[in-house]
Amino acid sequence: MKLNRSVSRFALGAVLLGASAWNTFAAEETLRDLAKERGRYIGAILNSEWFRGDIEPEFEQIHKTQFNTVVAENEMKFDATEPSEGQFNYTYGDKMVQYAKENGMRVRGHALAWHSQVPNWVNNYKGQKEKLLQVLKTHIDSVVGHWKGDVAEWDVVNEAVNDGDHTWRDQGSVWFETIGEEFLDSAFVWAHAADPDAELCYNDYAIEWGLGQGSKAGFVLEQVKRWKENGIPITCVGTQTHIEIAHETTPENVRAFAKALAEYGVTLNITELDIGFPNGSASSLGAADYAKQGHLYRQFMDVFLEEPNMGEFVIWGLTDAHSWLDAQQGKTQGLLWDKQYKPKPAFDSLIVSFKAHPASEVVTPYKLDKDTTSIARHVESPRISASLVGRTLSISGASSAKIELFDMQGRPVFSGKAESSSINLSNIAEGLYVVRIHAGSANLIQRIAIK
Repeated sequence: MKLNRSVSRFALGAVLLGASAWNTFAAEETLRDLAKERGRYIGAILNSEWFRGDIEPEFEQIHKTQFNTVVAENEMKFDATEPSEGQFNYTYGDKMVQYAKENGMRVRGHALAWHSQVPNWVNNYKGQKEKLLQVLKTHIDSVVGHWKGDVAEWDVVNEAVNDGDHTWRDQGSVWFETIGEEFLDSAFVWAHAADPDAELCYNDYAIEWGLGQGSKAGFVLEQVKRWKENGIPITCVGTQTHIEIAHETTPENVRAFAKALAEYGVTLNITELDIGFPNGSASSLGAADYAKQGHLYRQFMDVFLEEPNMGEFVIWGLTDAHSWLDAQQGKTQGLLWDKQYKPKPAFDSLIVSFKAHPASEVVTPYKLDKDTTSIARHVESPRISASLVGRTLSISGASSAKIELFDMQGRPVFSGKAESSSINLSNIAEGLYVVRIHAGSANLIQRIAIK
């Protein structure tokens, strides 16, 4: 791990707030308000229990207060919307769209073409390419057309890349086995025709592992390049990012992928984030463990706010009381609220990240109505820098500076003055911190790892 990892440089318009308890910010700030001010969207799924009316009242109250984006856990997938051929069921999806309208929320549609959760009747047409193309076209025309103007963004194709060799999923997908690669291109074209204003995503997991040779992210990037060159109307990629607490390199991998997609004018959205602990560990988790989880959530939010072509930050759940992790992922305790609906340090970490990135410094990829948010244009970064060598923090561009050190939840750890352009941090415990440097009119915030 590098000792010095710069995350942002900006003129501070807000003060980092500390977090003395899990509930520090609950009555003061909301994620949705902070996101709105920055022209971004933050969301969480509506669990299937919500659609059935089988969920605690705290769930909806927190959801509509804290988030401005919503997506259904299962209720807009193929098997839910077209359970029998030509017979469409929009009841649950309509319920969510109405909820979004009542609460001023953006709607994500998930998902149109996926190898999983396909109703059995579709498999009757295996080997019949033209028929299966017509089945997919009819489904996309009907579903996207039904919610035209209500769903802002669709996962058009979901999880179409193999895990092993990172080529197209050629086994276990009724679409690819019968139609081939053509089904992906066609799905985007048909979705665009059904709603020309909707944003259209390719969505997948494990693309947060980096852009190295033979990687899934590398393969997806090549397909994005091909799609753009061929006029296929893709506008965004979704990185699901279902990870464990030990996966500390993934935020910077997401940053690198966002930068690569920016070259093609394509937005990267975090669409299904959760950061879990190993299954069975819940009873042994302590404050340090949840603080570490908060650190990792914070790093994803830092990346999200600093990359100008990232627009949505969606978490795959709200509370550990309703999460797929334990039953299906071999992980646990991966969300922002615990089973008693108490916010964890991860919630405070996201709040602090927002406040460390003033609205005037956050660039949004969206075209905004004037009354929707208050984004100002990007301001040139100050001309100071810092580097950590051993336990000595050196500042370039200033002979003296005020130094403040915070943990990843925004709690103050140290304050002092750097003389002769450096300061010793030998009394600070090992860990990841955010340092704030003030030198005259220049300000700098930077993440450092003390070892």
